[in-house]
Amino acid sequence: MTTPSLADFKRDIAARMEVRDWSGAASSAAACRAAFPADPAGFLLGSFIALLSDQKEAALALIDDGLVVAPMSLECLLQRAECLWTLGRRPEAFAAAERAAEVAGNQPAALNAVAQFFIHANDFGRATALLDRALAAAPRDTSLLAHRAAMHRFLGDFERATADYDAILALNPNDAEALKARGELKVQRGDPQAIPALESALARVGSNAEQAAALHFALAKAFEDGGDYATSWRHLRQANGLERTRINYNAALDRTMVERIIAEFPDLEPMAPDTTGEEPIFIVGLPRTGTTLVERILGSHSQVHSAGELSVMFEAIGGAIARTRPPVDLDVAEYAALLARIDGPTLAAEYVSRVRAWRGEKPRFSDKQVTNFFYCGPILRAFPKARIVHLTRHPLAACYAIYKTRFTRGFAFSYDLAELADFYIGYRRLMAHWHQVLPGRILDVAYEDIVNSQEATTRMLLDYCGLRFEPACLNFQANPAASTTASFAQVRQPIYDSSLEQWRHYAEGLAPLRERLAAAGIPLD
Repeated sequence: MTTPSLADFKRDIAARMEVRDWSGAASSAAACRAAFPADPAGFLLGSFIALLSDQKEAALALIDDGLVVAPMSLECLLQRAECLWTLGRRPEAFAAAERAAEVAGNQPAALNAVAQFFIHANDFGRATALLDRALAAAPRDTSLLAHRAAMHRFLGDFERATADYDAILALNPNDAEALKARGELKVQRGDPQAIPALESALARVGSNAEQAAALHFALAKAFEDGGDYATSWRHLRQANGLERTRINYNAALDRTMVERIIAEFPDLEPMAPDTTGEEPIFIVGLPRTGTTLVERILGSHSQVHSAGELSVMFEAIGGAIARTRPPVDLDVAEYAALLARIDGPTLAAEYVSRVRAWRGEKPRFSDKQVTNFFYCGPILRAFPKARIVHLTRHPLAACYAIYKTRFTRGFAFSYDLAELADFYIGYRRLMAHWHQVLPGRILDVAYEDIVNSQEATTRMLLDYCGLRFEPACLNFQANPAASTTASFAQVRQPIYDSSLEQWRHYAEGLAPLRERLAAAGIPLD
């Protein structure tokens, strides 16, 4: 029998990974290592598979063996960094990534690959330095310029971000993403000169729905900033319509998820003893309701590290479920039923093992994954000392703020007014249920109260979290930490109230959504 070639092994492993046949993929990778022991491919692929199978130590051991074979392999060094990161060994992970940066030399693509690891690890300063090196070698690379502009934007250096976007537009005046991103840096003021450039670019994109959507969103903001609300709404409707055609979203699944979670959690047992020593702060709600603002307020406290928008709870639930059944696709009803059966210590252990690299060195940390509102019951079962801060906002203000935003990931419900209304209704139902079965355990904080009574609301928030008041929490805009959300610019400013009533300019366009919310019994006045 002929031994498969290295290319044959790679194809077979890729095919098995595509269908999540981890056992078969791991066996094929082992055969690849046996057949080609001097090539790092079998070790690298085996490490990928082990990490995807949640076998972190095995993944690290395999990649260390690969580095014996190929000590200068950039891919292996970066995989080692990723393995160490998932194990919570942050300093060692960074050392492995720094070694990869040395191996990368002055190769722009290699330097960008290392920068992506540091972006994943939320170290945007290191990522920026690597992108500087890459751009020194390839100054006209618009992809690298866009990545560096995003780093400057996250870090609050809007002048440098603007310069990078200008450099992109000098090379390609019709770059839709650069035009949109540059406009987002101008907060609460108009830029009349931007409109002709946006309209010119829109006229040239043809049938490219992705670019057209970006430009319509940008034009909606530009006309809103200039006070032309009718034209702004027209562009916003077109932007959302185009974006909706690009995504696969089944609204029925979200509605069913809410119904099944409510059914599976008719009540919760009394608070159990803590098994972790952790007191995480979970910030939940909907996007664009002040969650980033609260994260910045808490992150300005000397005892709290802002870990960011983590997918850790979702992953921990998946890990806990995988311990009880094969990792195959679940329907919504099965998922909710298994979710309800996860015991607190198991979920806590899964979460703690995954969050280690993100939680920082301070005594407390916040997890601002807003859709963790689905999991309030399991969270408090796992972490009896956790705090859950739920942000609220006037329903129409919240829905308008969501509808006007083009999210980089997630929130697929946001691009159609009917789907947005239905998701909002389900979210409100679920939060009402959690309040019923967890009385007094979740703190509602209204965005309007933060704006209108900043100090009193901040003191209430800190008191709920068991934190003493610190004046720095009122000066959150001075917090130098990066912000990667759609509120990246707003949180660099003191609190302002101009967005509270902004939705009223679009009351007519929002009427169908308003009627849907009112029919569901949601107070709107």
